[in-house]
Amino acid sequence: MDTLTFIAEMVKAAAWPLAVVAMALIFRQQLGALLTRLSKGKLGAAEFEFEQQLRLLAAGIPAGAGSTAAAVMPAAGASRQAILAAWRNLEHRTQAGGQLLCAQDRALYQQLRGLRDQASQSVEFNPSPEAVGLFLQLARGLQARVEQAPGA
Repeated sequence: MDTLTFIAEMVKAAAWPLAVVAMALIFRQQLGALLTRLSKGKLGAAEFEFEQQLRLLAAGIPAGAGSTAAAVMPAAGASRQAILAAWRNLEHRTQAGGQLLCAQDRALYQQLRGLRDQASQSVEFNPSPEAVGLFLQLARGLQARVEQAPGA
């Protein structure tokens, strides 16, 4: 193979990757905005759906309705156990005579149950520590409201 043929083959081989990189650089702001709106996906250890749903839940809770204590971050690898333990505590409290206060709390309970289902059923479940802390905070806040309800 002569030098010109080698150069021509190298240019052909690099054309598509260079075009993709150029397009990503040109449209990087639009791609960044698009990536923040992803509702479900997995990239390495990140779970987009779980974290996106938690952010939406947290945004819908009025200020002061969540737990006043700072969310505790679980140890690495303990995400599933922390979520399941928080859910068991919440479920035990509601079954032990505690009543969910309002329609918003009932909806939050159902949504947290769905997120708990994701944690218990997905073998590759591994959300960020911040997402797990947010789940714990929402579950503890709901549990505190159930415990403070009259007749609880």
